[in-house]
Amino acid sequence: MLARIHDALRQGDFASALALSRQLVAAEPANAEAWHLLGIALKATGDGTAAREALDKAIALDPERGHFHATRAALDLSEGKPTDGLQQAVALDPNTLVAYLMQVHAALARDDRPEAERNLRLAQRVDPGHPLVVLAEGHVAQAKGDPDHALRCFTAAANAQPDLASAQLALGIAYLQRQMWVFAEQALANALRLDPARPRIALRGLVEAQRRQEKRTEALATLDELIERFPAEHDAVGLRAELRLQQGQGAAAVEDMGRVLDHQPLHLPSLRRLVQLLGNTPRAPEAIARVEAALAKAPAEIDLWLLRLQLASATGESPLAVLERWLASQPEHPACLDLFADYHFSRGDLAQASAWADRALAKAPRLFRSGMVKLEAERAEDLDQALARAARMLSEASDIEQQRSLLAWTGMALDAAGRHAEAAARWKDMLRRIPRQPRMVPPPSVAAAEQVPEGEISATLVWAPVGVRAEHVLISAKQVLGARLGLERASVASAGDGFGLMRFPPGHPRAGSAERWTAAWASAKLDPATVIDWLPHLDPYTLAALRGARVLALVTDPRQALMNWFVHGSLQNYLPAPDPVASADWLARGLEALADHRDAHPDRVVVAALDGDAGEVGALIEQALGLEQPLPGLRGPGLQLPDGHWRHYRDDFAEAFARLAPVAVRLGYPAD
Repeated sequence: MLARIHDALRQGDFASALALSRQLVAAEPANAEAWHLLGIALKATGDGTAAREALDKAIALDPERGHFHATRAALDLSEGKPTDGLQQAVALDPNTLVAYLMQVHAALARDDRPEAERNLRLAQRVDPGHPLVVLAEGHVAQAKGDPDHALRCFTAAANAQPDLASAQLALGIAYLQRQMWVFAEQALANALRLDPARPRIALRGLVEAQRRQEKRTEALATLDELIERFPAEHDAVGLRAELRLQQGQGAAAVEDMGRVLDHQPLHLPSLRRLVQLLGNTPRAPEAIARVEAALAKAPAEIDLWLLRLQLASATGESPLAVLERWLASQPEHPACLDLFADYHFSRGDLAQASAWADRALAKAPRLFRSGMVKLEAERAEDLDQALARAARMLSEASDIEQQRSLLAWTGMALDAAGRHAEAAARWKDMLRRIPRQPRMVPPPSVAAAEQVPEGEISATLVWAPVGVRAEHVLISAKQVLGARLGLERASVASAGDGFGLMRFPPGHPRAGSAERWTAAWASAKLDPATVIDWLPHLDPYTLAALRGARVLALVTDPRQALMNWFVHGSLQNYLPAPDPVASADWLARGLEALADHRDAHPDRVVVAALDGDAGEVGALIEQALGLEQPLPGLRGPGLQLPDGHWRHYRDDFAEAFARLAPVAVRLGYPAD
């Protein structure tokens, strides 16, 4: 019977071990080892009180057994109670291995590495090859900052005893730290399978491994278990909300965030997400109520005021009223003064904005918004003074995005003054400064290849290359076409059909295909044949995968588009390369794919030059999109350089423009 109980415990079958132990103590009530095993089984199944009684009975029957005292001490330690059981165990039997090992882990827990190493050496004298000893050696190595040796030890322990849950757990955590997600998932799943207690750390680690592999369905299932077992894991609830958002489960995500905020009203990540999700919906008052409740508790929290201002903008409420409340709560707070300056600047009141900026900068001289307001105010009066301020701000700015903004502004100021060579130098400097957390980089241009899946569509695709500010046309068309015109890709990094801002290579399970494209639109309850879909990127693979579609391309002179991309960005928000020629080459390949497709299918491709005759081009677009009313112009107030302005930079960007010249000619523009 003892052997059967030991086998059940080794296999993690604690229910069987408990039943057998109870049978044995009933048959042999004086059997100390039976009571000891019963205590272990009871502890494993979560009944600490009964486990303590069983272990006390075992010690009473045979007080000289050192490992009985060690097990009892383990129970005390697991419940956070002081114990001298380990010392008793070693005093009774200097070879009580488990006592030394427990003291290793206890010392590591209180960050006493020398004591941990001392007890590890004692354990190694008893049995240096025991898997638990090797495992403890790995934990000590980890504490000493030697992750490679730790991983070797964890691997050796797991190989020596594959059913040792603690070894699998340690191995899984080590793999997580190395970002070896597949191996981490396997080891942590093993640990959970072997340990019916399903420890929190293993569940959290498994979620991370699954999430990093984009196994969102599996990660959500693991999170469900984690939250059910440990309801106080509010961070896990917040993470589940994030994953639910990624799965398109917006309502469930909002419910999770509300659950977090019920317990932690000041939980900023949940508040930010709630504002983002509900700010532009009829449920915006719920987000406002949450933020107001948080402000009542923490009126000095700047991030809460910023969220409240964000909601004001989203709901049409006056931001000025919120700013005035903030100023009344925290008079002369520099962040508030800074936003007052920004508010008046956004409404064209440069004098008011400059006055508020002066107040803000008097409190905090490096405030970026107020500094930019002063640049504009000074530029109108004394360009050299403004340029000097910009240079000073640039030397003080540690944020790369702020440096890029200052260089962009300086270039535009110099451009407006006709100092084009100086402007080009600033813009080139801006391109070389890569953000520490880079924005989306342009996807590679992929040639049509044998990996293109079968299938075709009969919808209309709309594309505007980077640097072509076609927002006015698209928004005007959206007002007429409604849901039939899809513009959502501008804010979706990885669309489910594979044609989002980010792309996957041909043959990848998530690569774009006509089948996936059709399924995505059908799931939105729209007839795919009537859809007009804006694509952020065009290349030969896209045109081959979505063959059969009509294509409307909204273009300008490619060299002008390149300059606008550098200076004013793009709807796609793709980050240009540090080398202008590399960006020109990428842009050229997309335009060449368009030109090739037009040559092969002239009846299905419309190229509308937004810098051409407005009446003719407008009619062309209206016909291609099936609009029943004329467009209100092709150009809105968006940021863009004047048409033909690229010629001022022929010398400074000569090589980049040379790469674009041939395709510009193919699209109907002059060679120079």
